[in-house]
Amino acid sequence: MQKEKIFNIANNITFMRIIVSFIAFALVLSGDIKLLLVGIILIAYSELTDMLDGYLARRDNCVTSLGKLLDPLSDSISRFMYFFAFGYMGLFPLWLVVVLFVRDIIVAYIRTYMSLMGIAMGARFSGKAKALVQFGGQYLLLFMLLVLYMNNGQTYSEEYLMMMTIIGTVSTFLILFALKVKGAYYWYSLLGYVAFLIPFYTINKFDITLDISYSIGVMVVVALVTLWSLLDYISALVTAMKGEQ
Repeated sequence: MQKEKIFNIANNITFMRIIVSFIAFALVLSGDIKLLLVGIILIAYSELTDMLDGYLARRDNCVTSLGKLLDPLSDSISRFMYFFAFGYMGLFPLWLVVVLFVRDIIVAYIRTYMSLMGIAMGARFSGKAKALVQFGGQYLLLFMLLVLYMNNGQTYSEEYLMMMTIIGTVSTFLILFALKVKGAYYWYSLLGYVAFLIPFYTINKFDITLDISYSIGVMVVVALVTLWSLLDYISALVTAMKGEQ
């Protein structure tokens, strides 16, 4: 594979998403509420680029085999790290994260095996549902972790959060402008980024107490949907193997 095809704009963004995920992971584990807010900004970037890399690959006709591999890999890395951080910070039993890790490893082997059999396994509904539920769970747990910090006496000023929001929004606009993103993707990206941050801005205005059972419940739902997706892929593998006999 030629070097210029590997290091195209879409793949470079995917590489950056992996790097950003590691930085956000460290910030979530910092135990400092202000650093957590910076981490939330970076996680919002991560979600933004998850949509943009595919858009840019199709727009610029630079879809590569490496990109198809890196995109789900970067998603798995970021999701696993974020949920591990939430568990480590005490929102739920850490062993629940194992389900996410095991699912992605087994599904990767299933895809590889079916590819060797000459069978292309496309995206399944269970995989899309899993991704959606994991994103929703990640969002809720970020919110709950911020509440936990506040319940433990940590605070931040509205001026600080406003500054973070402005920096994040303006930098997002500049990124979209530099990448020449236009049309629906432009508005989805910009408005989606702002919508991602708004609840974190309003949290300071309410007196919220975190019941840890809520965060455990969120993670249990995430783990069950992830497990269902794994069983669905295993079922697809079994069906394919029977068809080959």
